Amino acid sequence: MKFVALMLVAWLGIATSAAGQAPPDLSGFWINQYTPDLSRVLGKQPPFTAAGAERWRTVDTAKDPTARCLPPGPSRAITAPYPLLIVQHPTMIGLLFEYFNIWRVVYMDGRPHPANIADNPEFMGHSIGRWEGSALIVDTVGIDERSWLDTAGHEHSAKLHLVERFEMDGSRIKWTATFEDPEFFAKPWSVTRTFTRAAPDNRILGYACSENNRDVDHLRPNQPNLNYKYQPEP
Repeated sequence: MKFVALMLVAWLGIATSAAGQAPPDLSGFWINQYTPDLSRVLGKQPPFTAAGAERWRTVDTAKDPTARCLPPGPSRAITAPYPLLIVQHPTMIGLLFEYFNIWRVVYMDGRPHPANIADNPEFMGHSIGRWEGSALIVDTVGIDERSWLDTAGHEHSAKLHLVERFEMDGSRIKWTATFEDPEFFAKPWSVTRTFTRAAPDNRILGYACSENNRDVDHLRPNQPNLNYKYQPEP
């Protein structure tokens, strides 16, 4: 009985926010703000390093990884024009995306990132989370560098560190993402988007990328940013 009581206390500790109150329930279907170009939300291009700026200048949209059915990565998945389903549990939170029918798991049990995550990157990365008051903080590393941050073609390296903040704002979720990558960006930068609840009878539809994916064989090189001039921020 004593063991059961101790386990219950531990479980309640995980399920309770830092403020000592039960965290908000994020479960359900959500409609995000489609954001094909993160720089438009930022109001300018991200604070590139010289190497990052050159990759942006020379990006070829014909090489979009999703055109070849590679997973979109966490940033692009959550800003795509498709709904997502959040399933909340005390020790983990699942984000299920209609886009590519792919998923993310946020481990809430206090575990760290795997020590060998750099040797075994994943397209959606490895995510751990915690509650800060009523806000869910998600820390993600190990994101496969073949993914893009958005449809426009903002890329990243294997050193990308993504920190997301999910905070209820009335009946909406305010999502703030902070990108840190010393190879591509001179300093961290952030964007904020808003998710609204979908109708309760909504469901995730099927998404089969490889089905009838014929255009990929006809894509031609397209480099729309060749005139971009890099100006390092002071």
